[in-house]
Formats: sequence, C-alpha cells, structure tokens
Amino acid sequence: MSVAVPMLPESAPFTPAQRAWLNGFFAGLLGGRGAAVAEAAPRVTTPQPERADESFPWHDPALGLDERMKLAEGRPHARQLMAAMAQLDCGACGYLCQTYAEAIARHEEKDLTRCAPGGKETARKLKQLVAAGAPPAVDLSVRGAAPVAPAAPTKSSHGRHNPYPARLLSCTPLNRAGSDKDTRHVVLDLKGGNVTYKVGDSLGVCPENCPDTVQWILEALDASGAEKVSAPDGSLVTLGDALLRHYTVTQPSTELLELLAEVATDAGERAALKGLAEDADGAGLLPGEEVLDLLTHFRSARPELERFTSALTPLRPRLYSISSSPAAHPGEVHLTVGLVRFVNSRGRQCRGVASTFLGERVRPGQKVRVFVQPSHGFAPPAGGDTPIIMVGPGTGVAPFRAFLHERRATGAKGRNWLLFGDQRRACDFVYEDELLGMHREGLLTRLDTAFSRDQAHKVYVQQRMAENAAELWAWLKDGAHFYVCGDAKRMAADVDAALRDAVARQGGMSPEAAKAFVADLAKSKRYQRDVY
Repeated sequence: MSVAVPMLPESAPFTPAQRAWLNGFFAGLLGGRGAAVAEAAPRVTTPQPERADESFPWHDPALGLDERMKLAEGRPHARQLMAAMAQLDCGACGYLCQTYAEAIARHEEKDLTRCAPGGKETARKLKQLVAAGAPPAVDLSVRGAAPVAPAAPTKSSHGRHNPYPARLLSCTPLNRAGSDKDTRHVVLDLKGGNVTYKVGDSLGVCPENCPDTVQWILEALDASGAEKVSAPDGSLVTLGDALLRHYTVTQPSTELLELLAEVATDAGERAALKGLAEDADGAGLLPGEEVLDLLTHFRSARPELERFTSALTPLRPRLYSISSSPAAHPGEVHLTVGLVRFVNSRGRQCRGVASTFLGERVRPGQKVRVFVQPSHGFAPPAGGDTPIIMVGPGTGVAPFRAFLHERRATGAKGRNWLLFGDQRRACDFVYEDELLGMHREGLLTRLDTAFSRDQAHKVYVQQRMAENAAELWAWLKDGAHFYVCGDAKRMAADVDAALRDAVARQGGMSPEAAKAFVADLAKSKRYQRDVY
C-alpha cells in the first residue's frame, strides 16, 4: 500500500534542484516509505547537506580571503559566508565564525559588519554573497548549529548578557615621556564575583560612549536627552541614556544612512546620503567619519528620534587579550590597553570608545561591566616542557605576559622566546623592567626587540625572525609552539610570510612545501594567532 509523502509546493522559495533534493530528503525521513518519490527525483547538482564531521579547510586565519573563498567553492551558502570571516573565532561579534555565517544564512542576522578582524574586506564580501541570494541553507536545519558562541567554561553565572561589575583598581601609563602612544596597564578586581579565566582568554568590556559626543549629538538633533526611546532589548530609556550606554554613536550603520537619505529635505544631501548608503561596509564614508559628522554635515536630515536610535547599531562589548595569569594574580585581571585618539577627515578630535572609557573616564574605585570570552585554542601548551616562541609587538605583548607569569607560577621548564617591537626603545618598551628581569632570571630564554624608529631604516619583528631564522627553525624542530598576537592586516601577515620564508630556507623546502609545513603547524595547534 502506498503512503502519501509530503511534497514542497513549486511556490516554495527554493530552486528546482533544491526542492527536488528536499523532497527526497523528507521522503528518506519517512523510513523508506517514499522510496519511489526519492528515486524519481532528478539528480541534484547543488551541494549536499554537510555531515556533522565535515571539515572546514578555509578555517585558517593564515589564509587570505581569496584562498578561503576558493576552498569554499561549491559548498552551501552558509559555508561560503563562513569562509569570508577572519577565521579567528574571537567572539567579538557575539558568535563564532561558523555560527555568525549560519545566522546570516538563516536571515536572522542582518548586520554584515560584525567581524572586526575581517574589517571592510569581510563586510564587502559578505555583502556580495548576500546580494547573490540564497534561501536558508539546507545544512543548517540538518545540523542544528547554535547561533551564538558558547559561554565561557567557568563556574561563574556572568557572561556577555550578564556582565560582572568589576572595580577598577588602577590604570597606569606604560609609555614614557616623548612617546606618540598612550598605553595603559589596567587592573580590575574580580574578588567576590566568582569570575574565572584561563591564560589566553579575552576580557569583554562593556563601555560607555563619550559624554561630550552624546551631548553634541543631542544638540544636533535639537533634543534634550529626556525623550523616551526604545533600547535594543525593547525597554524604554531616555534618549541620553540610549546614546550613552546602548547604541553605537561612532561608526554609522547602513540603516542610518538610508534613514538620513529618506528624511533629508535638501536634494543634494539626499543624493549624497543615498550614495553612501549603497556601501554596506562604509567604503564611501570619509576616514573616521562618525554619526555626529553626518548630522553636522547633512543638516537637512533630521529623523524622528525613535527612528534615529532604531537605525543605530547596538553598542557592542570590546574584547581585550588578558595580560595576567590567575595563578600569579588571584582575584585580579590585567589588560594592556592602547588608548585611541585621532583627528578624523572632518578635522574633529575623536576617541576610541572602550580604550578612552577605561583610560580616561573610569576612575579607580568605579566599576566596569566585564565578562570572560574563552579562547578557542590560544593557550600555552599543556606540557610545561614544550618550548614556545611568542611574537607580540605593541599591545600584542599582552597575552605573552600572561603566558610567562603562568609558566613561572606553575614551574614550567620549557624555553621561552619573545619577539617584541614598537616605535622607540626609550619611551615605548612597555613592561621593560619586567621583561628584562624575566630575561635575567632565565624565564625568558631569548628576548629580541625591534624598535622601528630608532634608526634610519625601520626594523620590525619579522626582520628579527629573518636574522635568527636558523635558531627559529631549530626551535620548531624541537617541538616549539609558535604564537602571534597583534594587528591582523599588516603585522600578522608579515610574520606569517617571515615564518614560511624561514622554514623554506632553513628546512630546504620549496615555497609550496614551506606553506604546507606551516599549515600543518596550525592544524596541530602549534601555530596559534590572536590577531585583530
């Protein structure tokens, strides 16, 4: 006796091939009762749903975007979206690379600019992939992947959605007089909060916007700040509080550009704003242009206040590599924060939201809402005898300070090599006394520095790697783990190239073989990067 098998109607939002595959898939779920239907379905040439044990060959931060996209060719739409991510699983976006891509594919996540390490390059590629169009990917319903990054594996009930109010203990300048930088050593008190972390984890900081900027926006909107608007969670708050604590008032969203274009009464301003809105990654905006600059420049664009705030993106936490070890500093967490200040293309002095929040506006004794973002593999080797090579210029030294403190506290005997760089030794050698002391006591087996502006030609950490390629290769042959922390676009890419070059020259390999060797290091977790 035949059994009727449910069939997707031709009006369903799928291509004929996808519809045919789904009909066969549903038939298979009925335990073979619809075998005739499945056999009659035409041969499907579109990608099949991924297995639970699928591999992601593009999930390697050392690969360029073009390489990643090539490896994802022929895969489901969600996997191509994933390949456009920076592949760091850093959690800054509130997802992992895979789950962020899947949320976009399911049409649950509209913001294509969340991948901070990928920046405009990732946002631009995501825009292209989304514009190409695809229905919700079949593999998502089969795999049932979670849409958000997993919570920190700690005993604490505090997390991204329930941050802990940690008291600021100190905020100490690390640069000396004459520096062009302002780097701070920030210490927060975790005692009594049952908040725990591991070396290699990051700390999420929930910042507040600059009060001056908020006041200037209110004046531009001719608002008092007492008006009621909706917060991202749907609750009613005052406009002033919404702009201070709940919404991003720096980088303009595409939705805001579209709204301003819609309400602008001046034809020229309307056309200019419409042109800007066509770039989802903000490529048309002037360097450093912020929401306040748009309101100041396009004076005829004045939306209703509720529509204005709803077009802003929520104010997201910022992640900082933790620079302390809980074994060495129980009850505390340390950060190494570079304060961001710049004059934008409109000639206005701008400030980094979280860095100046920590470095200028929060005073010792006041509280900062924080949570632990667990690392995904970025950690010292489990074996204390394993040698490690750490490349961390500037604030990239943060996790390696934690590594060294942890190894000292646990009595690890493995050799430690740090390559540190910055602009000038006299004023930019952060943690100088501490690092030199570690070197004298033997905890730091090697300490190589590169100060770019101390000589006529600039010298960077990758040059130090090249100069010491033979020893670098010897350490790798001895099982050393290689770590990099810092700027993803320039420094980390240059260090990766220097690593491959050292392997090729010292190991007698072709460029292709050296690239494969380094890729194997990454797959075996001996090459790890914490880049942003």
